[in-house]
Amino acid sequence: MAKLNSSESKILDEIAKWKASNPSFLNKSTDFVAKPISWLTEKLTPEDVKGSVGGVTEKIVETLQDMSKWSVNPQDILNATKEFEINAATITDLRKASIHDLDHVSESQIESNTRMATASGVGTGLASLAGPIVGWAALLADLPALFTFSTRTIYQVALCYGYDPNSPELSPQEKAFEMEYMMRIFKVATSSDKVQKQKALGELKDFEAGRYSNHFDEILGDFTKKQISKNATSYISRMIIKEIVERTITRKAVGLVPGLGAVFSGGFNYVYIKDVGNAAFMLYRERFLLDKKGRKKTIKIEID
Repeated sequence: MAKLNSSESKILDEIAKWKASNPSFLNKSTDFVAKPISWLTEKLTPEDVKGSVGGVTEKIVETLQDMSKWSVNPQDILNATKEFEINAATITDLRKASIHDLDHVSESQIESNTRMATASGVGTGLASLAGPIVGWAALLADLPALFTFSTRTIYQVALCYGYDPNSPELSPQEKAFEMEYMMRIFKVATSSDKVQKQKALGELKDFEAGRYSNHFDEILGDFTKKQISKNATSYISRMIIKEIVERTITRKAVGLVPGLGAVFSGGFNYVYIKDVGNAAFMLYRERFLLDKKGRKKTIKIEID
């Protein structure tokens, strides 16, 4: 437990303002434009394409449940921190570093992912020029990559601030918490309006509060039992992923409108990853500082 200095307190104020702000222009504008487009695509999209949406959603869930496919190496993050004169032997050691230095590392990881996602989106947009059927197929093919870039970004940001969701030092319950925490950040990042964002932030706050209660194992016990399979990292809530996929498909379909194509698709991916990265950036910084400051453990008292 340590007292925060003035610059760290200002960061918490900055995060509070971000929490109270509206979602990004991309989320709001594509949500507005996507409403009539969702009706149009429902009428014009071939049945075989519609049927493939469910399959893509399942593919995304399966992909995200296997962290080995995220191509994230904690050692790469530790190597990156050395450029900012941070000498940490483990990811957990990063919690002792200056948040200002960690911010630089985190921002560089976000920027790298946005560049890769943009290239992927441009390819999808170019495919739309071949017609709606090819365009839809390309859009659906791009979604797993977009989601992998998104979760990869959140994971890398988590590592930057000393949190490793896949650390062998964590118990199954703790891993379950970390994975679910990441997906709830994803949900905050893709909110289309202020009400939706506040609801997602409230869910995240309540979920996080459970981590610091004396009922932590009880809260995550049933969830962990249901989610663990042959892959020890299969903790992700399918409901949250499916909700985010449905939101994203509708908005990304705007790129199939004639005249938008590659420009919109590339731009969409760029801003989408920026939004996801910024949400992770803000929320992990807050968690880092609140953990540094020290949290009071809540105790549930039952009265007969």
